[in-house]
Amino acid sequence: MEATPPTLKNKFDKHLIIIFIIMFTEVLGFSMVLPIIPFLALSLGLNALQVGLVLSLFSISQLFASPITGKLSDRFGRKPILLVSQTSTFVGFLLLGLADVVWLLIAARLIDGLIGSNMTVSQAYISDVSEPQDRTRVYGYSSAVFGAGLIFGPVIGGTLSIFSYSTPMFFAAGVCLISIILVLIFLPESLETKAEKFQLKFMDIIPIDEAKRFFKDSTVRNLMFIFLTYNFGFMLFISSFSLFSEKQLGISAFEVGFYMTWIGILRVIFQSTLISPLQKKFGENSILGFGVVTMIITMALLIFSRNYFFVFIPLTFLAFGTGICRPILMSKLTQKVKREETGSLLGVNNAFASFAQIISPILGGAMIEYLPSQILPLLSSILFVILFLQWRYKLIVTPPDETLKIEESKLL
Repeated sequence: MEATPPTLKNKFDKHLIIIFIIMFTEVLGFSMVLPIIPFLALSLGLNALQVGLVLSLFSISQLFASPITGKLSDRFGRKPILLVSQTSTFVGFLLLGLADVVWLLIAARLIDGLIGSNMTVSQAYISDVSEPQDRTRVYGYSSAVFGAGLIFGPVIGGTLSIFSYSTPMFFAAGVCLISIILVLIFLPESLETKAEKFQLKFMDIIPIDEAKRFFKDSTVRNLMFIFLTYNFGFMLFISSFSLFSEKQLGISAFEVGFYMTWIGILRVIFQSTLISPLQKKFGENSILGFGVVTMIITMALLIFSRNYFFVFIPLTFLAFGTGICRPILMSKLTQKVKREETGSLLGVNNAFASFAQIISPILGGAMIEYLPSQILPLLSSILFVILFLQWRYKLIVTPPDETLKIEESKLL
């Protein structure tokens, strides 16, 4: 017998614990295999550029899959789509564990990317069972769960890779199987009224019209380009971090796992203890600029890094910079539109981020393969210098007529 649909109302609903476990296992599995896949691909005979192409397959798939799974969950319900997406992720991890030829590796990433997008549905479930006044708090919990997965995943995956590259993949599949059982047995359907039919337009995937509308506002346009520069600079480095570490430092997936865990731990610490006090004391603009400067310092230090333990120093700056920059940029962006336009704006911004995630591993892989490894952090540092200039001249120095136009538009 199906459990009754949950309602949060004014208290924390117990079914959200299941959703948080699902999100944790999703991020845990993803972050477990993320630092291992490049090493697995290299062991199968691929070069760095080809590894970058394989990594981009997942982001390409997600670009199309996320809006599709969201629409499907509106039509058929959250629970069945969650089960389908989790099952595909489970199959993807199994194929990664079995991958002894390149086509199995490619198939694994495509299957997980195209059908395994359950984060969108999980977020929709949270929205279903929470009242508007509770959602900020509940999404805050989900962010903490997300961060925890990023902390534990890389170190578990890196440690298990000592035995073989297949071991962390099969372990991730086992974790995913547990979450499938939890959904099947304990999670009720949250959507009381389903859409009458499934409709998907091209604009739901690539929101061109929405982008044109938001680009008419110069402030929003500037912020989106600043966000794009940040995403591209960060993803260019982090997507090829394993390849960079293997070429410049000569280390394995085991050591890379500790690097990524270090970043995850520090980001949680910085975001929970430093951002709010710094923001109150210095203001958003000032600490955003400081965060960008720390990113530039990070990349400058990595250019000259040759020692495994020394790299923990620039990675500390990286964790601080990303922990500051992303939430502040997100806050600034969403403050520039009406509340009812926030979802559309974030959809456009996520589409831009997806393009950065597609291009960056290919470009990063090409640089690692054909150029000195130091070129990768050098290019990222150049992008962060551009970001600093954008911050200085687009956010700090705003022409008076533009400011007046912005204020007038808010009154209309």
